[in-house]
Amino acid sequence: MCRYIIIASIIIQCNNTLLSAQDFGLQWQYIESLNDENNAVEMNEIWEYYAQNQINLNKASQINLLAQLQLLTKIELEQIQNYCKQTTIKSIYELQTLNIPLRSLKRIKQFITNDTSSGTNRIRKASLYAGIQFQEPAREGTLNKLYKGSSIKTHLRYRQTLNTNWRIGFCIEKDIGEPQIYKAVGINNFAFNILYFGTQHLKKFTIGKYDLTIGEGLLFGTNYRINSPYFLSYTSRAVIKPSLSPKEYKYFNGLTAKWLFNHFSFDVFSSYRRPNGESSYDNTGLFRTATEIKKYKSHKEQLLGFLILREKKNYKITWGAVLYQTDLLKKTDLLQSIYFQRSYYNIQFSSEIANQNMDNWATLQKINIGIGRNSFLTIQFRYREPQMINEFNSDYSSFSNGYEKGIYYAFLHKLSSTWACKLAFDSFISTQLQSKSPHFPKGNKVFTELSREIDNSRFVCHYQFKQIKESNNIQKLRFFYQHQINTNIKWAGKLYWIAENKQWNTSLQHNLFWKSENKKSKVSFSSCYFNTQNEAVYWQAPHFYGTYNARFLSGKGSTYSLSLQKRILTNLKFGAQVTLLNYIDRAQIGTGNEVINSSNKLDFALYIKWKN
Repeated sequence: MCRYIIIASIIIQCNNTLLSAQDFGLQWQYIESLNDENNAVEMNEIWEYYAQNQINLNKASQINLLAQLQLLTKIELEQIQNYCKQTTIKSIYELQTLNIPLRSLKRIKQFITNDTSSGTNRIRKASLYAGIQFQEPAREGTLNKLYKGSSIKTHLRYRQTLNTNWRIGFCIEKDIGEPQIYKAVGINNFAFNILYFGTQHLKKFTIGKYDLTIGEGLLFGTNYRINSPYFLSYTSRAVIKPSLSPKEYKYFNGLTAKWLFNHFSFDVFSSYRRPNGESSYDNTGLFRTATEIKKYKSHKEQLLGFLILREKKNYKITWGAVLYQTDLLKKTDLLQSIYFQRSYYNIQFSSEIANQNMDNWATLQKINIGIGRNSFLTIQFRYREPQMINEFNSDYSSFSNGYEKGIYYAFLHKLSSTWACKLAFDSFISTQLQSKSPHFPKGNKVFTELSREIDNSRFVCHYQFKQIKESNNIQKLRFFYQHQINTNIKWAGKLYWIAENKQWNTSLQHNLFWKSENKKSKVSFSSCYFNTQNEAVYWQAPHFYGTYNARFLSGKGSTYSLSLQKRILTNLKFGAQVTLLNYIDRAQIGTGNEVINSSNKLDFALYIKWKN
């Protein structure tokens, strides 16, 4: 790891361009107020990508990409999209004329541009991130040398813009206990990209790792979307996005190309990779012991796909065909998807129908209705036959815990300029036979949210009720409050309450943020006290770049985190974090090789981040 830091130092000494290292603190403080679970690694990758490949509001093919940022409410998103479709944006500051709070526009400012803007689409030549993470005491497997690698986690990522047309990048990562290089299979977790942006009919050509979403994601949906069940509605289209995310599954690796002719878009993509597993895909990303390593890159997966998109002002239609082959299925499948979307004033209807070899089918039908400028309604029907391919999490199913058949409807209303409410219902049934009773689970979910946001504070209340027939009911209540004490200090508190089978599971969390007057230094502190009986509660410390410092907690205890992030030079940032996990109801943490012979655990993380 030291050699990575030395390399970074040499690069910095050779650099004369002054541009602030990217900071997503404003975005993360908004995201952390929305829901229980979010993937810090994935969201940072999305923001990093669009910070360097800004969304052009004057291109109809890019306006819908705003949804991927996850930084606007549905009503705010609809207003911006409708405005951009009706007029040519001469300056991004025109958006201030809309009925959208300035704080919302600030969150997306660094990710958007327009044809005639000055400065917002400046090319950033290079960026580098290097991080390490380790813990004390070491895991039992590390102590007994059952792991094949060191007890340190490392992550190195580099991007370089060569000119207006060409960009390259790579990422290398290894987890605690994993080796840097596996014999006969190469570097542990390596990703790279070569990107070409054309000005004629060929708009984009990529080599390397990428994410793919077709329509609503019934076939493939590898792009990360925040798992927020309180309001599920997206404006979807075919998206192929280069990725340098360190994730070890649910991605593709190969060649992609995109052509534009008038209102038609043609995408061709191919992928070859070796997923992990023996009899099925292993999504844990843990391949450290001899048994685990047998699963490492033990399968072959290939695909060849073609997408056609026809898009005009009020409608779009996509047809996609994919030849998909994996030795898990022992055959080659022809997968097809037809996606259609039509807008008529304030009503938008979308439909996707997907099939596998013309035998197995899945569908998602959706209607969105804008009611004035302050209300929004969505109604959705979904169905997937049990034999249908589902190796990649479809976006719609993740909101219903995998239940493949159901009706979802939700209503959002802006009560005033500061208050908003959401109400959602999900009626579901599984078409897959489960090993435990009930063998075909079915039931209902109710989600409610009440929120208030003003210039210096934000309040959110979530309530969820889940009923599965022949099983226990689950209730979840969450309070979130964030307050800007002054220009330098912000405080946030979270209270969770989960009830199942008359047993309570609770946690109370406090987050404190401080930044210096010159904005070069930031300190954050988090404390959480939890007491669970039969359900895990979710804890997430204030965001620390490059580290997924969040987890589900079970049992009784407390956790604390303290982090420092400092801009050393104008274009160089440094970060350090320590996290303490303390249990008072157990003498060991973890199981198997993951065991730590202590009721306490300290995690340490360091990073440097540089951009020119």
